[in-house]
Amino acid sequence: MPETLKITGGTRLQGEVTPVPNKNAILSAFPASLLTDQTVTYHNIPATTDVKKFLEILSLLGADIDDSDYTNLKINTKNINSYKVDLELGNQIRASIMLAGPLLARFGIAEIPTPGGCVLGKRSIMAHIDTFSKAGIKFEMIDGYARFTVPKNLKGKYDIWQFEASVTGTENIFLYSAGTESEFCITDAASEPHVSQLLKTLQNMGAEIEGIGSNKVTLKGKKNLKNFEFFPEPDFVDIGGLIVATAVTKGKVRILNANIESVIGGMVQVFEKFNIEIIKDGNDLIVNGDKDLYIDKVNSGFAMAEDDLPKLVPRPWPGFPIDVLPVMVTLACKTKGQLLIQNWMYETGLDFVRELNALGGNIFVADPQRIIVKGPVSFSGGNITSPGVIQSCKALFIATLADNVESTITGVDILKRRYPDIFEVYTKLGAKLEKIN
Repeated sequence: MPETLKITGGTRLQGEVTPVPNKNAILSAFPASLLTDQTVTYHNIPATTDVKKFLEILSLLGADIDDSDYTNLKINTKNINSYKVDLELGNQIRASIMLAGPLLARFGIAEIPTPGGCVLGKRSIMAHIDTFSKAGIKFEMIDGYARFTVPKNLKGKYDIWQFEASVTGTENIFLYSAGTESEFCITDAASEPHVSQLLKTLQNMGAEIEGIGSNKVTLKGKKNLKNFEFFPEPDFVDIGGLIVATAVTKGKVRILNANIESVIGGMVQVFEKFNIEIIKDGNDLIVNGDKDLYIDKVNSGFAMAEDDLPKLVPRPWPGFPIDVLPVMVTLACKTKGQLLIQNWMYETGLDFVRELNALGGNIFVADPQRIIVKGPVSFSGGNITSPGVIQSCKALFIATLADNVESTITGVDILKRRYPDIFEVYTKLGAKLEKIN
């Protein structure tokens, strides 16, 4: 049964908080364990449902997993004996598609169920198919499985221009190429922090890599890569949500170990344009939300859709990240003036604004991918149902914290897929939360 949470807003968030590790970095580093027969150690791994499901998939493939301590989780895939991912689990977690690369490198064949995950637009695997085909890999659909096959004696040098800078598509070709003896040059590669962390991991395993952090990467792999230890970086999406929550509650929060330029540099400057004070103090960020929120239309540097209408459009990294866009709608609701927000990536990515309007937002839907948000509003509270998208649910959750009203959200447990302790974390900062079933 979906969880229902009652939130009594209007309390300033205060205190210290540690952001969760980057989930996407972890779910791309797990498949790398298939590229070595040595034991790999993963540190500080949250016990999210996605993590547990991925480990179960690896176990069913034949991996030996010691998850008795998630701060020192160990995986050995020496005895992997299957290239076929479990149908039910593979359908439940979108990251299962990233097993295709290492399974291809190891067996020359991989069968992956069409992956599920958040319901967010038409999220096909065409980017993976396109890039793999350019590496000479064959593809076919059989009984609900995507089957990838490497022709015999396939080896050489590949110069691949990706059709799109897909994050998982980029990671998949990196995982495959690291376990081969071929050389790859990937242009229009995704360069998000978790992609760079995967490349650094593959480099530590013995792959030769140039261009980490850029959109053009050359990689030369080899068989029998060595083991590695993995320490996930903090999740910039969680950091963004904490900044917005602090700003809309007029709080003051220290975000521990979040001051990593390659992770938050470009994102923080966008928040500062809303007049949020963010202080870089050693390894930490201090967010002071007691200032009035507004955008300086003359000096902020925001692009303008019209004379009095700044616009916020996400871009591939190092542009403003798409996964942080939902909480920006909540932030805009509490910001003086109006803001055009565009989600060009996902056809249904802004559907959640219906629930935000039900709470008292003033949002005009121009079309499925563009909205105009007018603020500041005082949220009136109410009873809403979470959409089946983690970040959209988080935007609604943060909105309920802003004003001294009561709200309930049904289906809020979807947040635990990425943030297993989110309600405990926000309660510690002062949020008044109550589970009512």
